[in-house]
Amino acid sequence: MTSWPRWLRNLARPALLAGLLGLLTACGTQVEVWQGSEHETARQALAFSTLVLAVSSDLPGAEEAVTSLAFALETEFLYRHNRVVPQGGDLRVAVKIRHLKDVPRETRVWLGSLAGSSELRADIRVTGPRIKPFTFSIEAQSRGATTTEDFLSGKGGSTEDLTQRAAAIIVGELLDPDA
Repeated sequence: MTSWPRWLRNLARPALLAGLLGLLTACGTQVEVWQGSEHETARQALAFSTLVLAVSSDLPGAEEAVTSLAFALETEFLYRHNRVVPQGGDLRVAVKIRHLKDVPRETRVWLGSLAGSSELRADIRVTGPRIKPFTFSIEAQSRGATTTEDFLSGKGGSTEDLTQRAAAIIVGELLDPDA
């Protein structure tokens, strides 16, 4: 049986370890936000205390993402001292998920970055009695864990992680559009 030359073994071992580490810990998040038309003027931050929230999707199998995004949005609004009410709020925020590429937590744990990116695109329509209605859209990607905790739990890059990030972006666009 022939053996690889010593210099090749010494070179291959570190390269293999670096490659495996890169595959398991690849990370990154990409976020894009855009408004309905290029002719719109810059929006001001909205002042409101209550809102009616509706999250929906026509995509098959998106029920978990809809529920997760609705919960994450309610949490973000509460954190910013805005209450979500069933009807009669100062604002109505309707979020429609248009595209979802799901990466379940278990898949992320077992395959790491080989599981691919979770992606979400949504259209958001905002109406209310004292504001001019407007729409904006977001597109977010989550490619993997950004912290050791996220990596070990499998949360990083999962759909749950993506919906939490998308909720923070949506609420940020409503309350501080210039940030």
